[in-house]
Amino acid sequence: MAKIIAVIGSPGSGKTTVTLKLAQELYCATSSGGVIYISPSLKVPALGVLFPNYTPDSLFSLGNMLNKTDVYEEDILNHLVTVKAMQNFGCLGFKSGENKFSYPELTDDKVQNLFDVLNKMAGYVFVDCTDEERDLISQYALGRADNVVMVLSPDLKSMVYLASNEIVLGDHAHRAIRVLNVNENELFSPIDDVKTHVKNISHILPFSKQIRSQHLDGLLYERAKDKKYRKEISDIINKIM
Repeated sequence: MAKIIAVIGSPGSGKTTVTLKLAQELYCATSSGGVIYISPSLKVPALGVLFPNYTPDSLFSLGNMLNKTDVYEEDILNHLVTVKAMQNFGCLGFKSGENKFSYPELTDDKVQNLFDVLNKMAGYVFVDCTDEERDLISQYALGRADNVVMVLSPDLKSMVYLASNEIVLGDHAHRAIRVLNVNENELFSPIDDVKTHVKNISHILPFSKQIRSQHLDGLLYERAKDKKYRKEISDIINKIM
């Protein structure tokens, strides 16, 4: 049975990067089944962000797979975007250029079908959740999650987001892992002041020049090398495992 980790976050908080880095680090820390990252976003299709240097014939759309009558393990294996150095790690998402009009709306039965198959073939499933209307994958993940990670940035926007969206955590509110992710523009933000207003911050991810370079070079799919950053990611993973 796969463990589901749902990751939510305020706009611009770096949620997609944090989700991917968590999935990669857990993959490196465990031998209990594969690790799959899923992004259901059609506003900013994740494959275009995470794999901009991949050739078009090596990218496979989640929408194309879900457009079939049923989803089988073979379908997931054929649609995973893989990383050469990580044998049992793969990503599912939408391709650049796709949008909410590209495919028919999902149904609850199809989402259940997807997760039923994932439960049999993976040890961990990370869902990069969205707040998009009718995103049934994110809704399912949040409802069934074994762990919920909330990614925030040290700014007013994140505090407002938290105040408006904490109800989304539901039964997970008391045990959600709250992560403050510091990006380049927030190096000199008053983080201690933010921690005063945003209670129960579990971890602070420091700004990493190496992660920034991965963004610029289109290499986010590579494992983080920054030791300080990776230590904090590993500490979060230890709570999830």
